[in-house]
Amino acid sequence: MPSGFQQDINQLNPGLFRVVWVANTGTYPTADGNDNGGITPNSGDSFATLPTTLVKAKARARGNIRFRNVINRLTGLADCQILDIETGIAAGGAETVGDDVATSLAFTVKYDRTAGIIDAQKALNVQETGLATNVATVAITTLALAIEDAVVRGFRDSTTSSTRIVSSVPNNNQLSITVTAPDTAADILADITVVQIDGTELVTLDSAADAE
Repeated sequence: MPSGFQQDINQLNPGLFRVVWVANTGTYPTADGNDNGGITPNSGDSFATLPTTLVKAKARARGNIRFRNVINRLTGLADCQILDIETGIAAGGAETVGDDVATSLAFTVKYDRTAGIIDAQKALNVQETGLATNVATVAITTLALAIEDAVVRGFRDSTTSSTRIVSSVPNNNQLSITVTAPDTAADILADITVVQIDGTELVTLDSAADAE
């Protein structure tokens, strides 16, 4: 007897994508300013050793805001989960203290449904720039290209947020923090790769090298 099972466009069609950023082409300023801070998921109070100065605390907050901006871009395409986040620093290993500056970031994006992601990213680009192409004016023809473009644009989004700034001296300030693009879209695009994968680890203990 037939099972009655039938393929349908509304069925779940999960997609897993590994996003990796490694500071290489981009300049990512470290001097105090709205363009510093890179990108990181870890806020100032993520560490037992807090940022030691207000300037370093503000830089970390900017990196944290940029990560949030990226996630906002990704979740705007479709419902997703962010899995297996890793960061790395220039000296090797992961961020361990508040003063660390991430020079690499990797995470997995899991979409339960991938249908419509390409069209959604293209439509957003038309709304914002008048062009459906990515930041390098290249046609978006794959899911990986759509997600990559969303990450680059989120990385460069200019936003202002009222944010809790945590540092050892002073501590627990609520400040208005602005982030601006740290470098050109072309440079950041060169530092980001997105690859569709078949599976993902949910927990990682890899702290011996760059995020990957």
